Amino acid sequence: MTTPQLEPHDSSTPRRAEARATITKTTITPAPGNEPVPETRDKRGIFDRIGKRGSTDGEKELASPEEPFAEGGKLRVVLAFMLSGLALLTIGGAVLVLLLWQQERASGVLTTQLARTWELFDALRIVERWLAVAVLPVATAWIAVAAINVRRATGIRRNPVIAAGSLPFGVIGAWYIGGELVADADDWVGQASGFVLQAVFLAVPLLALLRLAQAADARNRPLRVTYVVSLVYLAQLQFLGGLSNTDQSSPAAEWGRVGAYLIIGGLIQVLGALSANEAARSIEEGTENRFQLRNRFGEALLAQAARGSAT
Repeated sequence: MTTPQLEPHDSSTPRRAEARATITKTTITPAPGNEPVPETRDKRGIFDRIGKRGSTDGEKELASPEEPFAEGGKLRVVLAFMLSGLALLTIGGAVLVLLLWQQERASGVLTTQLARTWELFDALRIVERWLAVAVLPVATAWIAVAAINVRRATGIRRNPVIAAGSLPFGVIGAWYIGGELVADADDWVGQASGFVLQAVFLAVPLLALLRLAQAADARNRPLRVTYVVSLVYLAQLQFLGGLSNTDQSSPAAEWGRVGAYLIIGGLIQVLGALSANEAARSIEEGTENRFQLRNRFGEALLAQAARGSAT
Protein backbone atom coordinates (compact mmCIF):
# COMPACT_ATOMS: atom_id res chain seq x y z
CA MET A 1 0.00 0.00 0.00
CA THR A 2 1.51 3.22 -1.10
CA THR A 3 1.14 6.28 1.02
CA PRO A 4 0.10 9.38 -0.96
CA GLN A 5 2.65 12.11 -0.90
CA LEU A 6 1.42 15.39 0.55
CA GLU A 7 1.79 18.57 -1.47
CA PRO A 8 3.86 21.27 0.17
CA HIS A 9 1.71 23.67 2.12
CA ASP A 10 1.36 27.07 0.46
CA SER A 11 1.43 29.76 3.11
CA SER A 12 0.26 32.44 0.71
CA THR A 13 -3.28 33.72 0.95
CA PRO A 14 -5.71 33.43 -1.98
CA ARG A 15 -5.39 37.19 -2.61
CA ARG A 16 -1.63 36.86 -3.01
CA ALA A 17 -2.08 33.91 -5.32
CA GLU A 18 -4.49 35.89 -7.42
CA ALA A 19 -2.12 38.86 -7.54
CA ARG A 20 0.76 36.58 -8.47
CA ALA A 21 -1.29 35.06 -11.26
CA THR A 22 -2.22 38.53 -12.50
CA ILE A 23 1.33 39.71 -12.88
CA THR A 24 2.57 36.47 -14.45
CA LYS A 25 4.10 37.18 -17.80
CA THR A 26 2.50 35.44 -20.75
CA THR A 27 3.96 35.36 -24.21
CA ILE A 28 1.37 35.97 -26.90
CA THR A 29 2.14 35.13 -30.49
CA PRO A 30 0.11 37.24 -32.95
CA ALA A 31 -1.86 35.46 -35.61
CA PRO A 32 -0.78 35.77 -39.25
CA GLY A 33 -1.85 39.15 -40.61
CA ASN A 34 -2.16 40.71 -37.15
CA GLU A 35 1.42 41.80 -36.66
CA PRO A 36 1.87 44.86 -34.41
CA VAL A 37 1.86 48.20 -36.13
CA PRO A 38 5.33 49.74 -36.13
CA GLU A 39 5.69 52.86 -34.04
CA THR A 40 5.54 56.02 -36.12
CA ARG A 41 7.45 59.16 -35.44
CA ASP A 42 5.60 62.02 -33.81
CA LYS A 43 5.16 64.61 -36.55
CA ARG A 44 3.43 67.22 -34.45
CA GLY A 45 4.86 70.67 -34.08
CA ILE A 46 6.90 71.76 -31.13
CA PHE A 47 4.08 73.89 -29.72
CA ASP A 48 1.69 70.91 -29.72
CA ARG A 49 4.24 68.76 -27.89
CA ILE A 50 4.89 71.50 -25.36
CA GLY A 51 1.15 71.86 -24.81
CA LYS A 52 0.77 68.13 -24.25
CA ARG A 53 3.67 68.13 -21.81
CA GLY A 54 2.09 71.01 -19.92
CA SER A 55 -1.21 69.15 -19.63
CA THR A 56 0.62 66.08 -18.31
CA ASP A 57 2.35 68.18 -15.69
CA GLY A 58 -1.01 69.65 -14.75
CA GLU A 59 -2.43 66.16 -14.25
CA LYS A 60 0.48 65.30 -11.96
CA GLU A 61 -0.22 68.37 -9.86
CA LEU A 62 -3.83 67.28 -9.34
CA ALA A 63 -2.71 64.99 -6.52
CA SER A 64 -1.89 67.85 -4.14
CA PRO A 65 -4.52 70.61 -3.99
CA GLU A 66 -3.71 73.67 -1.91
CA GLU A 67 -6.12 76.07 -0.28
CA PRO A 68 -6.59 79.40 -2.14
CA PHE A 69 -5.31 82.59 -0.56
CA ALA A 70 -7.93 84.72 1.20
CA GLU A 71 -6.37 87.98 -0.01
CA GLY A 72 -8.24 87.68 -3.31
CA GLY A 73 -11.60 88.31 -1.63
CA LYS A 74 -10.22 91.34 0.21
CA LEU A 75 -8.86 92.85 -2.98
CA ARG A 76 -12.21 92.26 -4.68
CA VAL A 77 -14.06 94.17 -1.94
CA VAL A 78 -11.61 97.07 -2.17
CA LEU A 79 -11.97 97.12 -5.95
CA ALA A 80 -15.77 97.15 -5.69
CA PHE A 81 -15.66 100.15 -3.33
CA MET A 82 -13.30 102.02 -5.64
CA LEU A 83 -15.47 101.42 -8.70
CA SER A 84 -18.53 102.51 -6.73
CA GLY A 85 -16.66 105.66 -5.71
CA LEU A 86 -16.00 106.48 -9.36
CA ALA A 87 -19.70 106.16 -10.10
CA LEU A 88 -20.62 108.39 -7.15
CA LEU A 89 -18.15 111.06 -8.26
CA THR A 90 -19.66 111.11 -11.76
CA ILE A 91 -23.18 111.37 -10.37
CA GLY A 92 -22.04 114.13 -8.02
CA GLY A 93 -20.65 116.09 -10.96
CA ALA A 94 -23.93 115.57 -12.82
CA VAL A 95 -25.88 116.96 -9.87
CA LEU A 96 -23.68 120.08 -9.79
CA VAL A 97 -24.16 120.76 -13.50
CA LEU A 98 -27.92 120.17 -13.34
CA LEU A 99 -28.28 122.48 -10.33
CA LEU A 100 -26.28 125.12 -12.19
CA TRP A 101 -28.51 124.69 -15.24
CA GLN A 102 -31.68 124.96 -13.14
CA GLN A 103 -30.41 128.09 -11.40
CA GLU A 104 -29.58 129.65 -14.76
CA ARG A 105 -33.10 128.99 -16.05
CA ALA A 106 -34.77 130.29 -12.87
CA SER A 107 -32.99 133.53 -12.00
CA GLY A 108 -29.55 133.44 -13.55
CA VAL A 109 -26.18 132.55 -12.08
CA LEU A 110 -23.80 135.05 -10.58
CA THR A 111 -20.19 135.04 -11.62
CA THR A 112 -19.04 134.11 -8.10
CA GLN A 113 -21.52 131.21 -7.96
CA LEU A 114 -20.38 129.98 -11.36
CA ALA A 115 -16.70 130.11 -10.38
CA ARG A 116 -17.37 128.33 -7.07
CA THR A 117 -19.36 125.59 -8.79
CA TRP A 118 -16.70 124.93 -11.40
CA GLU A 119 -13.99 124.85 -8.70
CA LEU A 120 -15.93 122.14 -6.89
CA PHE A 121 -16.41 120.36 -10.21
CA ASP A 122 -12.63 120.48 -10.80
CA ALA A 123 -12.04 118.99 -7.34
CA LEU A 124 -14.34 116.08 -8.16
CA ARG A 125 -12.55 115.59 -11.47
CA ILE A 126 -9.11 115.49 -9.81
CA VAL A 127 -10.31 112.94 -7.25
CA GLU A 128 -11.80 110.83 -10.04
CA ARG A 129 -8.54 110.78 -12.00
CA TRP A 130 -6.47 109.71 -8.99
CA LEU A 131 -9.03 107.08 -8.05
CA ALA A 132 -9.09 105.74 -11.61
CA VAL A 133 -5.30 105.48 -11.56
CA ALA A 134 -5.47 103.59 -8.24
CA VAL A 135 -8.04 101.13 -9.59
CA LEU A 136 -5.60 99.72 -12.15
CA PRO A 137 -2.95 98.32 -9.73
CA VAL A 138 -5.62 96.95 -7.40
CA ALA A 139 -7.36 95.13 -10.25
CA THR A 140 -4.01 93.88 -11.53
CA ALA A 141 -3.13 92.52 -8.09
CA TRP A 142 -6.49 90.75 -7.87
CA ILE A 143 -5.95 89.05 -11.25
CA ALA A 144 -2.50 87.87 -10.14
CA VAL A 145 -3.87 86.43 -6.88
CA ALA A 146 -6.78 84.82 -8.74
CA ALA A 147 -4.39 83.13 -11.18
CA ILE A 148 -2.27 81.82 -8.30
CA ASN A 149 -5.38 80.54 -6.49
CA VAL A 150 -6.60 78.76 -9.62
CA ARG A 151 -3.25 77.04 -9.97
CA ARG A 152 -3.17 76.05 -6.30
CA ALA A 153 -6.74 74.76 -6.21
CA THR A 154 -7.01 73.07 -9.60
CA GLY A 155 -3.44 72.24 -10.58
CA ILE A 156 -4.02 73.79 -14.02
CA ARG A 157 -1.15 76.05 -14.90
CA ARG A 158 -2.06 79.70 -15.42
CA ASN A 159 0.80 82.19 -15.50
CA PRO A 160 -0.06 84.98 -13.01
CA VAL A 161 2.34 87.44 -14.64
CA ILE A 162 0.76 87.09 -18.08
CA ALA A 163 -2.77 87.14 -16.67
CA ALA A 164 -2.13 90.22 -14.53
CA GLY A 165 -0.17 92.04 -17.24
CA SER A 166 -3.03 91.69 -19.70
CA LEU A 167 -5.09 94.33 -17.86
CA PRO A 168 -2.53 97.19 -17.95
CA PHE A 169 -1.69 96.26 -21.53
CA GLY A 170 -5.31 96.45 -22.63
CA VAL A 171 -6.20 99.60 -20.68
CA ILE A 172 -3.08 101.57 -21.64
CA GLY A 173 -3.46 100.50 -25.27
CA ALA A 174 -7.10 101.61 -25.38
CA TRP A 175 -6.22 104.90 -23.69
CA TYR A 176 -3.39 105.61 -26.12
CA ILE A 177 -5.55 104.90 -29.17
CA GLY A 178 -8.31 107.09 -27.76
CA GLY A 179 -5.94 110.02 -27.32
CA GLU A 180 -4.02 109.61 -30.57
CA LEU A 181 -6.57 108.29 -33.07
CA VAL A 182 -10.13 108.79 -31.87
CA ALA A 183 -9.69 112.30 -30.46
CA ASP A 184 -7.81 113.57 -33.54
CA ALA A 185 -10.05 111.88 -36.14
CA ASP A 186 -11.74 114.24 -38.60
CA ASP A 187 -14.61 111.99 -39.64
CA TRP A 188 -16.70 109.17 -38.27
CA VAL A 189 -14.68 106.55 -40.19
CA GLY A 190 -11.52 107.37 -38.26
CA GLN A 191 -13.42 107.43 -34.98
CA ALA A 192 -15.07 104.09 -35.67
CA SER A 193 -11.75 102.51 -36.67
CA GLY A 194 -10.10 103.76 -33.50
CA PHE A 195 -12.97 102.48 -31.39
CA VAL A 196 -12.66 99.03 -32.96
CA LEU A 197 -8.96 98.98 -32.08
CA GLN A 198 -9.82 99.96 -28.53
CA ALA A 199 -12.28 97.08 -28.35
CA VAL A 200 -9.53 94.72 -29.49
CA PHE A 201 -7.17 95.93 -26.76
CA LEU A 202 -9.88 95.58 -24.10
CA ALA A 203 -10.50 92.03 -25.30
CA VAL A 204 -6.98 91.02 -24.17
CA PRO A 205 -7.76 91.03 -20.42
CA LEU A 206 -11.14 89.49 -21.19
CA LEU A 207 -9.51 86.47 -22.81
CA ALA A 208 -7.06 86.11 -19.91
CA LEU A 209 -9.90 86.17 -17.38
CA LEU A 210 -11.94 83.74 -19.46
CA ARG A 211 -9.05 81.28 -19.23
CA LEU A 212 -9.07 81.62 -15.45
CA ALA A 213 -12.83 81.14 -15.35
CA GLN A 214 -12.57 78.07 -17.57
CA ALA A 215 -9.90 76.52 -15.33
CA ALA A 216 -12.01 77.20 -12.24
CA ASP A 217 -15.27 76.01 -13.86
CA ALA A 218 -16.73 79.45 -13.18
CA ARG A 219 -19.46 81.25 -15.09
CA ASN A 220 -18.38 83.20 -18.16
CA ARG A 221 -21.44 85.43 -18.56
CA PRO A 222 -20.47 88.05 -15.90
CA LEU A 223 -17.14 88.56 -17.66
CA ARG A 224 -18.81 89.08 -21.01
CA VAL A 225 -21.30 91.52 -19.47
CA THR A 226 -18.42 93.46 -17.90
CA TYR A 227 -16.70 93.68 -21.28
CA VAL A 228 -19.85 94.98 -23.00
CA VAL A 229 -20.47 97.54 -20.25
CA SER A 230 -16.84 98.70 -20.52
CA LEU A 231 -17.24 99.26 -24.26
CA VAL A 232 -20.49 101.18 -23.73
CA TYR A 233 -18.89 103.43 -21.11
CA LEU A 234 -15.85 103.95 -23.33
CA ALA A 235 -18.09 105.07 -26.20
CA GLN A 236 -20.06 107.35 -23.88
CA LEU A 237 -16.86 108.85 -22.48
CA GLN A 238 -15.35 109.61 -25.89
CA PHE A 239 -18.38 110.64 -27.93
CA LEU A 240 -20.74 112.13 -25.32
CA GLY A 241 -18.41 113.25 -22.54
CA GLY A 242 -17.71 112.33 -18.96
CA LEU A 243 -16.57 113.89 -15.72
CA SER A 244 -12.91 113.94 -16.74
CA ASN A 245 -13.42 115.63 -20.11
CA THR A 246 -16.39 117.94 -19.54
CA ASP A 247 -16.01 121.27 -21.30
CA GLN A 248 -16.56 124.04 -18.77
CA SER A 249 -16.65 126.67 -21.50
CA SER A 250 -19.90 125.29 -22.92
CA PRO A 251 -22.82 127.74 -23.00
CA ALA A 252 -25.47 127.67 -20.30
CA ALA A 253 -28.05 126.27 -22.71
CA GLU A 254 -26.03 123.02 -22.94
CA TRP A 255 -25.60 122.46 -19.20
CA GLY A 256 -28.72 120.34 -19.06
CA ARG A 257 -27.44 118.09 -21.82
CA VAL A 258 -24.04 117.76 -20.12
CA GLY A 259 -25.69 116.86 -16.83
CA ALA A 260 -27.85 114.22 -18.52
CA TYR A 261 -24.78 112.66 -20.14
CA LEU A 262 -23.04 112.55 -16.77
CA ILE A 263 -26.06 110.84 -15.21
CA ILE A 264 -25.98 108.22 -17.96
CA GLY A 265 -22.24 107.74 -17.45
CA GLY A 266 -22.72 107.29 -13.71
CA LEU A 267 -25.40 104.65 -14.23
CA ILE A 268 -23.14 102.79 -16.68
CA GLN A 269 -20.36 102.87 -14.09
CA VAL A 270 -22.73 101.40 -11.50
CA LEU A 271 -23.57 98.55 -13.87
CA GLY A 272 -19.88 98.05 -14.57
CA ALA A 273 -19.03 97.89 -10.86
CA LEU A 274 -21.77 95.33 -10.22
CA SER A 275 -20.83 93.15 -13.20
CA ALA A 276 -17.09 93.30 -12.41
CA ASN A 277 -17.72 92.33 -8.80
CA GLU A 278 -19.95 89.44 -9.89
CA ALA A 279 -17.36 88.24 -12.41
CA ALA A 280 -14.59 88.29 -9.80
CA ARG A 281 -16.80 86.58 -7.23
CA SER A 282 -17.75 83.82 -9.68
CA ILE A 283 -14.06 83.05 -10.31
CA GLU A 284 -13.35 82.97 -6.58
CA GLU A 285 -16.32 80.70 -5.88
CA GLY A 286 -15.39 78.38 -8.74
CA THR A 287 -11.83 78.15 -7.44
CA GLU A 288 -13.03 77.37 -3.92
CA ASN A 289 -15.47 74.75 -5.19
CA ARG A 290 -12.76 73.04 -7.22
CA PHE A 291 -10.48 72.97 -4.18
CA GLN A 292 -13.17 71.50 -1.95
CA LEU A 293 -14.06 68.89 -4.58
CA ARG A 294 -10.46 67.78 -5.10
CA ASN A 295 -9.76 67.83 -1.37
CA ARG A 296 -12.74 65.59 -0.63
CA PHE A 297 -11.87 63.32 -3.51
CA GLY A 298 -8.35 62.93 -2.16
CA GLU A 299 -9.67 62.17 1.32
CA ALA A 300 -12.01 59.53 -0.15
CA LEU A 301 -9.11 57.88 -1.96
CA LEU A 302 -7.00 57.84 1.21
CA ALA A 303 -9.87 56.34 3.20
CA GLN A 304 -10.42 53.67 0.54
CA ALA A 305 -6.72 52.83 0.51
CA ALA A 306 -6.72 52.60 4.31
CA ARG A 307 -9.69 50.20 4.27
CA GLY A 308 -7.98 48.08 1.59
CA SER A 309 -4.77 47.80 3.59
CA ALA A 310 -6.70 46.96 6.76
CA THR A 311 -8.45 44.02 5.11
